Amino acid sequence: MGNFSNKTLTIVKDLSELTQQEKDTLLPNLALSVTGQNTDNVFLVAANDGQLLATWRDWSDTQDKEAHSVFKLIESMLVEDRTQDDTLILDLHNLSRLDASKHFQELIEQIVEHPQWSQCEGCELLNEDGSTTCPIRINRERLRAKSDHSMFRQRLGALLQLCRANRMHLPIRDLLLLGINIILGDRLQPGQPLLTCRKAKNRARKSDYRLTNPFANVFGANLPERQRQQYHVFTTLEAFGIGRETDNAFDNLLIYGPYEEETTLYNRVVANDQEYGATAYKPYLSDYLEGERENIDEFMRALSRQRQRLFFTLSDEISLNPWRLTVYQSSGVFLKFIAGLSAGDDVSCTIEILVRGLNRTFCGMMIDDGTTLYLASSGGNGRGRIASLLNYELQTGETRRDPYVAFRLAKDGSTPRLLIIDPADDDKVVDSLDLQLIHFEYLTRVAHGSLPASFSRQCHEDFLDFKLRVIKRLDTLIGEPPSSGEISLQALTVDERGRAQPDKFRIRVSA
Repeated sequence: MGNFSNKTLTIVKDLSELTQQEKDTLLPNLALSVTGQNTDNVFLVAANDGQLLATWRDWSDTQDKEAHSVFKLIESMLVEDRTQDDTLILDLHNLSRLDASKHFQELIEQIVEHPQWSQCEGCELLNEDGSTTCPIRINRERLRAKSDHSMFRQRLGALLQLCRANRMHLPIRDLLLLGINIILGDRLQPGQPLLTCRKAKNRARKSDYRLTNPFANVFGANLPERQRQQYHVFTTLEAFGIGRETDNAFDNLLIYGPYEEETTLYNRVVANDQEYGATAYKPYLSDYLEGERENIDEFMRALSRQRQRLFFTLSDEISLNPWRLTVYQSSGVFLKFIAGLSAGDDVSCTIEILVRGLNRTFCGMMIDDGTTLYLASSGGNGRGRIASLLNYELQTGETRRDPYVAFRLAKDGSTPRLLIIDPADDDKVVDSLDLQLIHFEYLTRVAHGSLPASFSRQCHEDFLDFKLRVIKRLDTLIGEPPSSGEISLQALTVDERGRAQPDKFRIRVSA
């Protein structure tokens, strides 16, 4: 026997679907409930945060001051990312701030381990030992955490973690859509993008698994382009460029691997996949190598699908780096940096790379130093291509008196934060900048030789803005007042070894 509270639960699955009359009926009762004036009614409301605030504000504007104060409290909770307030009986969860990668793992677990899969028993495609030729069950197996192919699921989680770090939010409905499309996606007939049992039997009979490729389904390849563009999850994941990005090591393996004397790696990572590896790809490769050029577009698509499959299946034991197949090639380092900051591990090697990238951006010179941050300006508005007037040198390790550079996790737990800290003022943060994935990629590329504005002009501007803010604030905190009759400056040059060389000099000025 269960215990019943005799309370009434009202569930609103989407506030935007309610008519104005329904909202006018809901809001007074909801307000009474959250203020504790009516505890017999309990509400579970799902709403876009903007929709929630607009609806509540419009209603409260027609009520008394107390109703409006409740609206202001809820507004402040959203702005300040607070779940609770002492004066309200309310739990307010902003799902856009939660980790989609964790939600996805939970959703996928519910999908692939659902009891209804037992209805497949007795299917002609399912053998007694559990093996199958059914593309639906094959794709399901690729996603199961207990399977040998769980790398697929792990790397999907990593992609979603990176989406969060790059401020690309994916709602729950998109995660559900993604999971279902991976398992059921089929690209034979436009307008019929999902497998049924009947279609699955046809694909299995013809061994036509190229049409049900789960790695391509991640990006909505089974959908017409116009329809695919309507779903945020596919456009977001497609932005990583997986499949389009080329890499010599991978392409040499895929194109020449079967014909080289040593084929161990090819057999291990391509030929071993009976459904989506060499079997689906090699016919196009053979035509290409034999000089067939009429179907070159189809070969390029097949090659792209193999890059996608390798990205999702390569284990960490393989020498090839799967993140080389993405636009954000430093993603693997980014994820390790986040994990290292969270665990308190030694991340000094990554910090040196980031500081080197900052120095080259701030100064416009090929500085190799990654242990000291040089804040330099170019006169005028300070945004010149070469900044050779050194304002401040900041160490990357903690100091007792002088401001220093530190890296910590931002509040969301998924983004590294660059901080300038003043130990003389109880470790007060002088300024900070959250390093989104694109910022991290930018600094890494610059540290390894790219020109500061070549990867992203917006990132370049973000870092220049940060530099000028920090210089201005440090001038206020520790800047030396000018001496009477002269100005003290430091010129910054770089020697042939990439070491920064500050050189102090004074300029006399007349009264």
